[in-house]
Formats: sequence, C-alpha cells, structure tokens
Amino acid sequence: MSSLLNLQQLKSSPRFYLICPLLSGILIILAFPPFEQGYAAWFALLPLLWATLRSAPFNAFKAGFLFSLPFTLYVNYYLGYVLYPYLSDILATVAMIGLVLYISLFYGVFALTASLAARSGRAWFTALAVPSLWLGVEYLRSLTFLAYNVGYLGYTQWGYPTALNIVSVYGYWGLPFVIVFFQVIIILFFQKKLQGKNFVAVTVTFLIILTAGMLGPAFQEVEKKDEPLYTAMVQGNIQPERIARQDRQNILDHYLDLTERAIQDNPEVELVVWPETVARLDFRIERTHPEEIIILGEEHGINLLYGARLQKSDHLYNAITLYSRGQEQIPVYNKHRLVPFVEFFPAEQVLNRILQLDLLLGSYTPGEEITMFDMKGFPVAGVVCFESYFGDHMRLFAKEGALHQFVVTNDAWFGESIGLEQHAQVAAIRAAETGAGVTQVANSGITISFDYRGRELFRSGKSETEIFAVPLDMTRRETVYTRYGDYFPALWGIFLLITASYFIYKSIQGNSSPPRPGSRHQPNR
Repeated sequence: MSSLLNLQQLKSSPRFYLICPLLSGILIILAFPPFEQGYAAWFALLPLLWATLRSAPFNAFKAGFLFSLPFTLYVNYYLGYVLYPYLSDILATVAMIGLVLYISLFYGVFALTASLAARSGRAWFTALAVPSLWLGVEYLRSLTFLAYNVGYLGYTQWGYPTALNIVSVYGYWGLPFVIVFFQVIIILFFQKKLQGKNFVAVTVTFLIILTAGMLGPAFQEVEKKDEPLYTAMVQGNIQPERIARQDRQNILDHYLDLTERAIQDNPEVELVVWPETVARLDFRIERTHPEEIIILGEEHGINLLYGARLQKSDHLYNAITLYSRGQEQIPVYNKHRLVPFVEFFPAEQVLNRILQLDLLLGSYTPGEEITMFDMKGFPVAGVVCFESYFGDHMRLFAKEGALHQFVVTNDAWFGESIGLEQHAQVAAIRAAETGAGVTQVANSGITISFDYRGRELFRSGKSETEIFAVPLDMTRRETVYTRYGDYFPALWGIFLLITASYFIYKSIQGNSSPPRPGSRHQPNR
C-alpha cells in the first residue's frame, strides 16, 4: 500500500514530468547504432507521451525539449570529428550546442502541440493528432536550406525488411507515424481516456494503416531483369589529412591502381564506381575527363562512374560524371541538396571572413537537373553523400526510370563513429521507397548495397581498403511513393488543419452563445 502511495506521489510531483522525457531520451538511443535494437523505438516514447499528454502546454514543451537533449546529442556527436579539428574548441562547442538546441526546439513544439491536442477532450482526435504532429515536425525539419534529417525515428527500422514494406506505400513518413500511433493508443488506454467504441475505432484505424503498408507491395508491379550489371565498387580509404592538404593527384593515382587490380581480378566488370570527389574537373578549360581516366577506360573497355569537384564558369559543384568509351557528351549530375553551412550558406563570404579557415565553407552551387546515366541500356543514377537522407529527392530518379541508384560519399571525416552506420542505413529506406536497388560507395566505409526491397546484400568495414565486384540485380518495383511522393504527410497535415479549425470554431461558437433561460450564468434583472 505504501509503495502505491509513493508511486502516486511521484506521478503528481513535478520531478515525474522531468524524469519521464529524459527516460525516453535515453531509451530511444538503444534503437540507434551501435546497439541496433530497432524494436526499442516501439516503446521508448511511452514515458514521454505519458508526461506530455498529462501536462499543460508549456510544461509539455519542456518535456519534449528535455527528451531531445540526450538523444540528439548522442546521434550527432559524430560531428565532433569534423568540428573540433577545424574550429577552435569554443567555436566547435558552440556549434554543437546550437545544433542540439535547434533540433530540440522541434521536439518541444511537438510536445506542446500534442498537449494542446489532448486538451481537446476528444481521445480519438488525440490518438490521430499526436502521430500526425510527430510526422509534421520531422517533415518541417526536412525543408529549407537548413534541412537536417539525421536521427529520424523511422530510420531505426532499416533492418526489418517487412517493416520497410510500409515505406514503399507511404514513403519514409509511414514508419514514424505507425510507431508513434501505436504508443499513443497504449498511453490513452491506460490513462482510461480511450475506451469502448472509441478504442475499437482508433485501433481498427491503426491496423488498417499498418496492414495496408505491410501488404501493399504485394500489389505493386515488379519488373525483373534477367541480365545483371557487373559492377566494381572501389573503397580507397583515403584519410582526411590527405584530402585536406589537396593531395589530389596521389588520391587519383591510388584509385586508378585499385581499379586496375579490380579489373584484373574480375575481367567481366562493366562498370566501376568511385566515391565522392576523387577527381577534379575544370570545364572552364575543356569539357573532358582526366587523361588518366580516359587511358584506363580505353585500355580495359570499362565505364567509370565517379565523384568529382567540378569548376564550371564561376561556379563550383559537387558532381558525379560517367566516363564511357565513344561518348560524344559527358553527362554530369550536380549535387542538389547541399550540407548547410559546410557546402552552402547564403552569406558564405561573411562566414569565411569570420572563421578564417584554410578551407572555404559554403562555396558550392546547388545543381538543378536530374541526370540519368545509361549503362548498356540500363538507366542508373547517382546522388552525392548527404542527399541520401532525402527520399523526396531520390524518388525523382526512380520516377525517371532508374533501375539502380548509387550514393557516392566520403565519410572519412567522421572517423569510425556511428555517423557512418547512420548514413549507410538510410540507403535501405531509399531502396524500399523507390523500389530500386541502392548502393552506397564510400571512401573509407561504409560501402553497402541493398536490393529493391531494402534487404542488405553486402557491406564493407570501416577505415579499410576494399573492392566489391558483384553482379547487381536490376530488378525494380513500381511503388506508390515513387509515383505520388510525400502525399502522406500532406494528408495528415490537412487532417490537423481541418479538425483544429473545426474545434476552434465550435469553441468560439460556444463562448458567444447567449445563456439559456434559467441558467445560473443568466444576468440578474
């Protein structure tokens, strides 16, 4: 009896509403590398939601903010491998704190709006609104030039191919929605707010959404290809120090030597893929490949897809290009989604004047065109590094018919931190979304490949020199997400807008209605 009283006292204590979000912030870490317990995401938010749905809006905001602090710091601490070597300790610390606080604001806004939804007094609305609001704040984080999608809840499910069926129907956004929806139902039930017919209706709604996502791919057309594309992925393991001192010719020579080895060991190779910015191109002088690449391709009759730092007129691009024998024009894809502050910043001259670094920040220009590369009749595509975090971008290539997509990247800047796993894992989500295989080719790891269902095929280690020569299956599945894009967050955004407007209207109408005769609120005569 005394233990029950102690529990009741704790639940009524302000400390309880601080402990709960912090507990959720720690539990959710288990779902991320290196722990990889993706199932933890399905219950880790229970303490946060319990506190949030019982709190006043401002207290709920604090709860969401507190939840984010340990979690956001953990999934982003890998950035310290870049910030501290190139910035002063004070400036690097300020940058890390600023990022954590910025992201935590989104979770604070989620908790605040979830609390407002709970105060509507309609449990069915709360059950639907809370996952919609979580979806909304993640979607908002993916917009504008400050978009930064690392640490998203749904990425924790990358290792469950059955769960990945959901993203082929709803896009990535279906994963966080069903994860949060499931936990909200549990909380509202145990808080005795969701009972009887409302509980049945909400649970059936959840099951319909989940089942449609799980079974939807069975009705999606699969286009099988009998002939694979024999591809060699080269991971050269160039350390950041050599990249920083612009050791470009030696870096290029190293990749040429590894490619020679790959071709000798695997003469059936048709395509060789290198990671990000291995070569340097200057189209101001001549629109051509480096002479060494042309000689290699002519001698062995191979095609080479590689990342390059491209100077064109007055603009600098982070690009991908394809060398192919006999090509009349050089196809080039210029990176669209640039890393904020590092590759793109609206006032880069001011930024560099303040920081006074040896390297120029924010000096890249975003590309605009969607480029397809033709490989013996197979349309393939490539994106650069950070872009793999954006499903709405990679679906554009699938919509144009890409049978396989390559992510060329250089994650050597992040050492052997969990940043490498986080980046590699999102390729599974992108493959399942688009219904086409995705292979990430990294300079120092992790080089990894997924089939059209998001199932892992192979992966490299970290900080290792490796060559994978494999026949890549060109099988492709037509997905709902490829065709319709981010319709799922749009639908739930409309739901929130319409229902919230209705409740506000009814509240105003109720406050302005004259008192009924005989009511105790009727004015005295």
